[in-house]
Amino acid sequence: MDNQEVNKLATAVMLWLSYVSAVGRNYVLSEGAIRFPVSEYLEKFKSDNDTFELEFLHPKLDQKRLDLCFRRCKKIENNVKIFENDAFEFKYIKNGSTRTSKEKRNIFSDLMRLFLFLDENNKSYFLICGNQEDFQIDFQILLNQPKNTDKSKFQAPIPQNNPPKNALAEGFYTEWFSFDNENPSKIIDLAINNPDYGEIYQTFIKQYAKAYSEKNNKEKLALPNQIITNLVFISGDITQPNGSFLPSKIAIWEITKTT
Repeated sequence: MDNQEVNKLATAVMLWLSYVSAVGRNYVLSEGAIRFPVSEYLEKFKSDNDTFELEFLHPKLDQKRLDLCFRRCKKIENNVKIFENDAFEFKYIKNGSTRTSKEKRNIFSDLMRLFLFLDENNKSYFLICGNQEDFQIDFQILLNQPKNTDKSKFQAPIPQNNPPKNALAEGFYTEWFSFDNENPSKIIDLAINNPDYGEIYQTFIKQYAKAYSEKNNKEKLALPNQIITNLVFISGDITQPNGSFLPSKIAIWEITKTT
């Protein structure tokens, strides 16, 4: 997909989320629910030779899956279809889920699964969304939080519409993601000498070493030196009168390799 297509996809999902919230059906919103508007949107571009698959088996990780893969037929040679593949991992922020150590590890695992999917015919995208306040507080400007402490002491102030850029550069997830359209790329240094991140990176190796080895002729899984995330789309903030439904916020990054 090109960036224009990704922007249209993100806008469609955001409007769907806001509609569900506006009619009071927030209880149906979850990570799994995001697959429905994405699939319906991609259906518009699907030709007879194209497919999209939910829970797509990862080509390099045995018995591991990607949330969705849109497979577009690039050409047919000797009756064999050659595909361009766009893989997606989804996250929905709810009940402070992105604050937990487990979910931080899960988000990094999503990035690594997407990174390992890349080749000349494949692209990878990470999509995260939630209501606007949760997105901002629990993801965009979430500060590091020691264990067993009052979380309010380690939470940046709630932003007023567009948060100041210094707030966007200090959160836990800003190590992995840019929230600035003017500077969309973030290079993730996997050799960083920081226990908060180093433990997450090593946990991925422990959890996925067997799955990688069994899929790649006993090859040992190793982390790359760097991963790049490129912000493709982030929705603007919406001010709502008191008592109105909570507007949604969404962002999509493309995962790439260093050259």
